[in-house]
Amino acid sequence: MLTAIAYGSLLVCVMSTILAIKGTHQLYWVSAAGIYVFSFITGFTIGLFTVGLTFVFLGLAIGYSLGRIKGKAQFSLFTGVGIIVGFLMVVIFGSWVFLPFWKLLPSSLLS
Repeated sequence: MLTAIAYGSLLVCVMSTILAIKGTHQLYWVSAAGIYVFSFITGFTIGLFTVGLTFVFLGLAIGYSLGRIKGKAQFSLFTGVGIIVGFLMVVIFGSWVFLPFWKLLPSSLLS
């Protein structure tokens, strides 16, 4: 069941990213949510590698929502800031990035 949810959220992320790049920029929010869910479910295998992408999509979503991204230079700037923030979050906080959702897991999975 969790495998289906993980791959489903990854598919949602990929599809919404493609559509967001083509012009429906509000879908970066959906991409961020999709990759975060995928990262959380795959948590301690590849999840920590992919959770950093959440901040790239959040940066792009915020940039487009505030009207700050007008061209390639601003797109690159917000992508770069998202990469740096994502990297720092993973390095500094590690698996604590998933803290709000740890309470949802049964204790048998955490040990």
